[in-house]
Amino acid sequence: MVILEKPYISDLMLEYLSQHNIPVLANDFARESAKRYQLNLLTDSQMKAEYERNGKIYITSENALDWIYNNLSNHEIIEKISVLKDKFKFRELLRPMYPDFLYKEVTEEELDEINFEKFNPPFILKPSIGFLSLGVYTIYNRQDLEAAILDIKESKMNWKSNFPNSVIGDSKFILEQYIPGTEYAIDAYYNDDGKPVILNIFTHKFASTTDVSDRVYYTSKEIIDTFKHPFELFLTEANQFLQLKNFPMHVEVRVDGNVICPIEFNPMRFAGLSCTDVAYYAYGIRTIEYFLQNKEPAFSEILKGKEGHLYSLILLDKPDKSIPCSVFNYDKLYNSFENVLELRKVNNPNLDIFGFVFTQTQKKNEKELDYILSSDLYEFCDY
Repeated sequence: MVILEKPYISDLMLEYLSQHNIPVLANDFARESAKRYQLNLLTDSQMKAEYERNGKIYITSENALDWIYNNLSNHEIIEKISVLKDKFKFRELLRPMYPDFLYKEVTEEELDEINFEKFNPPFILKPSIGFLSLGVYTIYNRQDLEAAILDIKESKMNWKSNFPNSVIGDSKFILEQYIPGTEYAIDAYYNDDGKPVILNIFTHKFASTTDVSDRVYYTSKEIIDTFKHPFELFLTEANQFLQLKNFPMHVEVRVDGNVICPIEFNPMRFAGLSCTDVAYYAYGIRTIEYFLQNKEPAFSEILKGKEGHLYSLILLDKPDKSIPCSVFNYDKLYNSFENVLELRKVNNPNLDIFGFVFTQTQKKNEKELDYILSSDLYEFCDY
């Protein structure tokens, strides 16, 4: 069973749900989507009965967590989601794996009282409950901290207007030590035996050490070959404490040498805003299908012929949210890449983006990813 929710769902996902008659909650967002694709819409009571029957649920947006909290309150899934959504509780649960990891939870009022010298920089400041890179700041000096606190105060009303409390939480924040290394994202699920099944691994590419944007992610045969086994061991160890079954998740980690340190486990979904579709363009994997049908990718076969290629997801975030999508030159952007697999134009007032691009790039041409990563995108706007 699947819950569709705003702000966005891809046609690729809707095609699968329609073709396979997957049970979908009949909320406003799904009814709107059903104008374009025939969907198997179920009422609240039917969805609850369906969950009782098979115990599997997938959400396309964390906005759907409200329905789960309100309708499945007597199920263990609520406790599991709550722990993963709360970054402080999550750190507490995995403390045995990382006994020396430093972190502290503070209220918004306590931000102004932080003893900067006591909490050894660099460190990360972010909401205890959050989504994407909302309110995530890398703090190197006192000026960074002061700027972050000011931005939080100025931005919090905008966050609250765009996301429900279940997504962004209250006004608590977590300070945690900076995690060095390369950042990776993992779309995976724990099956009905609690075994981790990895569906995709992609690296988060940054423009600089202070960059926290979500502009570029890419996956490759080399990434899968290198990290699938160690990430499986990591997820297996973590589940000794998490105790998850039939549970999809989007996991973010950093790898420094042989150390794998989690950033967060995002519950009940894979990469948000349908960005998990990069697995389809790279490997022919519909991640939701693999979860709902308990399938495991045969990567030894899937990866044949993929050597030397990067498969990227590029988020076209607006440099200024007041810029209309109508001025964006999608053709110029399209022509700046070696091989565009899909260009998704998104004109949604609830999303400050122009759209997404899925690309295939030869490793030797990775400079095109570096270029788009550093661009403010004004060059693609025709005024």
